[in-house]
Amino acid sequence: MITKVTSEAMLAAYREIETCEAMLRAIELLKNMQTEPERMCADPKEPIPSESFGLFRVRQLQLGIPSGNNERLMFNVSPSLAEAVIRQHMGNKRSELVEANERARIELGSGRMQ
Repeated sequence: MITKVTSEAMLAAYREIETCEAMLRAIELLKNMQTEPERMCADPKEPIPSESFGLFRVRQLQLGIPSGNNERLMFNVSPSLAEAVIRQHMGNKRSELVEANERARIELGSGRMQ
C-alpha cells in the first residue's frame, strides 16, 4: 500500500504542476495582449481569463515572497522572466513527482502499510 506521506507528495506535485500550467497559459494571454490588444477584446462572448498575478490590469507582473510581516515584492517583472521562473518551478515539481512515483512503486511492491 502507498503511504500517506507518498500520496501527499504526489498530490502536492500534481497541484503545483497544474497551477504552473494555468499560470503559463495566463502569461501567454498577456503576451498576446501586448502584441494584439484589439484581438483580446474583439469578442464580448469570450470568457475573461483568470487574473493570475493580476495580469490583465497592469500588463506587468509581480513576484512576491510571503513571509509574515516581512513580505517582499518585486514589481514590473517581465512576462519572459516570470515564465522562466514558473517553468523552472514546474520542472522541479515534475522531478519531485517522479521521485514520489518511484517511492509509490517500491511501497506497492513491498506491501508495507503505514
